[in-house]
Amino acid sequence: MICNYLAFEGIDGSGKSSLIRSLSEILTSQHIDNKIVREPGGTKVGEGVRELLLSHEYDVDALTEALLFCSQRSQLVTEIIKPEINKGTKILSDRSAYSSVAYQGVGRGLGYETIYQLNDIAVNSYWPEKVVLLDIDPTISLSRQRVADRIGSDKVDFFKKVREGYLRLAEEFENNFLIINAEEDLSDNLQKICTWLKVENSK
Repeated sequence: MICNYLAFEGIDGSGKSSLIRSLSEILTSQHIDNKIVREPGGTKVGEGVRELLLSHEYDVDALTEALLFCSQRSQLVTEIIKPEINKGTKILSDRSAYSSVAYQGVGRGLGYETIYQLNDIAVNSYWPEKVVLLDIDPTISLSRQRVADRIGSDKVDFFKKVREGYLRLAEEFENNFLIINAEEDLSDNLQKICTWLKVENSK
């Protein structure tokens, strides 16, 4: 695998979790140490913040939302991601700082550059080396969700903006992003990811 810190990104319902699990199983079968982390969450602090961010019980202001994401992300990078990578473990992250640029920066209208810089401070410039972006029509992805959290329950127009934000990121950082059509077969997409990462797709 050509990187130590890989993130999977995409709007809610794009199928990130299934691909992450499948890639982790392949790496484990090849005796490559790997760890799956999720955002928001991944630490005791982060899981507490996750509840605040995703619960329908709270009405969270857009800037507050962005800052809460930054706080849990800073904790995750410091407590888990950096130490694990230093031990030789490959990190597979379900979302990363790029999510906030797309969701809060573009989706919530707080500003692409503003939220990028805010997150750069939060992670001390420790961004994922590679990103798999699962691109999908929001109307399709939202229909896949069984139970949507607070953010996942937003309107289609919001997710259209988020998708635009992701595609802008993929264009700006094209050497680090792989765009995958999330409507295609999972096994086909897994093969594309493995080829990109130079991982042998066998268990």
